[in-house]
Amino acid sequence: MTQQGFLAIWCEMSADDLVDYRNWLTQEHISDRIYSPGFLGVRLFASVDNACAHFILYATESPAVMQAPPYLQILNTPSPWTQRLMVKFGPFDRAAGERVVKIGRGFGSHVLVSRVRSGGAPIDPAQARDALRAFIRLPETVGVRLLRTDRGTTGIQSAEKQMRSGKEGDFDYLLVVEALCEAGAASARDSLAGILQAAIPDVQSHDSLVCKTLYGELPYEGETP
Repeated sequence: MTQQGFLAIWCEMSADDLVDYRNWLTQEHISDRIYSPGFLGVRLFASVDNACAHFILYATESPAVMQAPPYLQILNTPSPWTQRLMVKFGPFDRAAGERVVKIGRGFGSHVLVSRVRSGGAPIDPAQARDALRAFIRLPETVGVRLLRTDRGTTGIQSAEKQMRSGKEGDFDYLLVVEALCEAGAASARDSLAGILQAAIPDVQSHDSLVCKTLYGELPYEGETP
């Protein structure tokens, strides 16, 4: 069975452009993607420590959605609003790939996000799942996702990519832990290193970011005609 796919984005904007950036995301940019074939849902987050730093996570029916003509058409026909804002992006990262492990059914108000680099040895999904269950035993955590990146997908050239700077998707796994509050996400962050070592034995480095939910869209709900 084909695993679900994902698209993850990290982007920081200046305070002067923050309102314009969030309006662009919620009024145009996200909807352009979420209503194209194969997208299942999206959530927009902001760092609890820096309101200008954002994390966006899309779920897709399969990893192939990121290389399909409808999505590539979007990437290669940026709107005037997109062209005006993308050149202003601060620190940026973007990754796509497949879901390896999912524990729990729901979402929390906060997430712990970690980009993980490994030595390249394949992981045992069952072993990783057993190890990652340790997050669920922490106070006020409700879900875990382990996502594997595909550098080939991230490296596809597009008109949008030409407007941004920096290396994208230079890591192997993305871990997302769902929590009911900031304290729950912080607790997961405190336990991150040990649990990652058990789930990905050849882990080499990782970062961590605690974020709060700002916005979400589910295409099947749509709007009232």
